[in-house]
Amino acid sequence: MLSGGPRLRVVERSPIIAPSILAADFSRLGEEVRAIEGAADWVHVDVMDNHFVPNLTIGLPVVTSLRKATTIPFDVHLMINDPQRWAPAYAEAGAYNVTFHAEACEDPVALAKALRAAGSKAGLAIDRDTPVEPYLELLPYLDTILIMTIKAGFGGQSFMPELLGKVRDVRRRADVNDLQIRIEVDGGIAADTIEQAAEAGADAFVAGTAVYGAADPAEAIRKLRALAAGRMGLA
Repeated sequence: MLSGGPRLRVVERSPIIAPSILAADFSRLGEEVRAIEGAADWVHVDVMDNHFVPNLTIGLPVVTSLRKATTIPFDVHLMINDPQRWAPAYAEAGAYNVTFHAEACEDPVALAKALRAAGSKAGLAIDRDTPVEPYLELLPYLDTILIMTIKAGFGGQSFMPELLGKVRDVRRRADVNDLQIRIEVDGGIAADTIEQAAEAGADAFVAGTAVYGAADPAEAIRKLRALAAGRMGLA
């Protein structure tokens, strides 16, 4: 079980590329995920309930089934109400990281501890219109903080660079306190935006259409990783 307190930060942060299956062909999800084997670091799985956000995607049965189709770690992003009730089941189903929204959770620390106890890492998502400052004190209890660079709920939106101020705030707090935490960005990440996000301090990048809209999704992932690594000084 993972501890609930601060952890030492990894000095060299290699970039994580997490293709979002929201942009994949849902009629052949298994094949779409296998197409990025050996290239993707995580698979980003958007779970929407048509209540927290006005869209409906997939739920626990599909995630459980899809888990059997690949060895790539699952990065599950819960855009749902009542994550305290549902999130631990995704950890138990084999998700590597389970992220829930700050706007939907009354006690993020308690849920983060529950997720770790259930076997996954714990992530907190901050939506477009939510300030990040009230949540900076929670960073020692988290493994991932996901900054939305669009409004949660739909794929294909344009990247909003003005939201990178939140990434910078998190990076400063994490570095000052020597915390090991992934700073993930989600929304409009592509070849022309990933460097901005990396420069701001992000080290995990959700990419949907930039990957699944490419002729060669695996090659698109490699190019995105190289761009991020170059801006992070790791190339």
